[in-house]
Amino acid sequence: MLDDDIKNNIKKCSRCALCLQNCPIYDIKKDENNTSRGLICKLSGFNNGVLDEKEIKKDFKICLNCSKCKSNCPSGVDTSYIFAYKNAVLSPSKISQRILLILKLLPIKILYFLNFFNKKTVKKSGDILYFKGCIARSQHKTTFLDKMFNSAGFLCCGLPYLTSGDIKNYEKVKKQNIELIKKSQQVVFDCASCKSAVMDYPELSQNEKRKLIFINEILNSKYKLKPNSKYKNITFHKPCHLSKFDFLQIENFLKNIEGINYIPLDNPELCCGFGGSYFIFHPVISSLIALKKAKSIKKTNTDLILTACPSCTMGLRFGQLISGQFKKTLELRDFIEQELFY
Repeated sequence: MLDDDIKNNIKKCSRCALCLQNCPIYDIKKDENNTSRGLICKLSGFNNGVLDEKEIKKDFKICLNCSKCKSNCPSGVDTSYIFAYKNAVLSPSKISQRILLILKLLPIKILYFLNFFNKKTVKKSGDILYFKGCIARSQHKTTFLDKMFNSAGFLCCGLPYLTSGDIKNYEKVKKQNIELIKKSQQVVFDCASCKSAVMDYPELSQNEKRKLIFINEILNSKYKLKPNSKYKNITFHKPCHLSKFDFLQIENFLKNIEGINYIPLDNPELCCGFGGSYFIFHPVISSLIALKKAKSIKKTNTDLILTACPSCTMGLRFGQLISGQFKKTLELRDFIEQELFY
């Protein structure tokens, strides 16, 4: 049966269906069984003995874990918590959970292996820490943030474990990360998913959560585009897990870069469809969402697409590929390091 926290969240749902208009899966499938309201109704039926596990597991697997329903819910239903923890309830086989998680993390593990022999050095800067995510660690030996702050000690944000229902390992990484946050003055993030996952740690107080800042908050200098840069016209894709506050701050930062013509997307929140390993398990749905995003980007006629999530970077590149477009896509961190000076 479901635990009390999940039951209480289910009771909060007013069945208003506002989640439908924000759900990228519903936008493609037009099937309410795959939306938050539909899934919560099914969980309620499961808890009351009306539905069995087999009848609801298939629809839950379609969830993209984008958290758009959570961020737009007027009743404050923590859908991320419900849809993550239900894996531990509906998939009691620890062996199957571990196999699924291994498959999900396989691309990251391969990148780790390729980067294994690169030695990394960091420069400490007081008590300000850099939360370097799994993909950034595997792809980059050092970044300019490594040179400014200490990135040692943090483990995975825990999101892959949480969404797979591996609560044991999620609690393990969360515990170590929280200890470092409590001792720090600030923690700088460059990945929207990592920051969102850490912000959701219930053990952190509001004062501790105020320590968690996105990269744009430390960029106070007036940046300029390098004279030899090919990217004059740029746009920005808002990752699903990026807060509206951080998004507006990033837009403001980009608009103030000398030499840049920033062109906003008509719908920057439109999902890229990648969802980490989602494109592997649901390639058709993922591709349809990616194509819709690619059409939106095409209207801007820009030279460069920026985002603030490595998964979104891969998703946007995938969308460009299958749509026949080949616009350059970069993470905000890499764009700052490669194309700007101050």
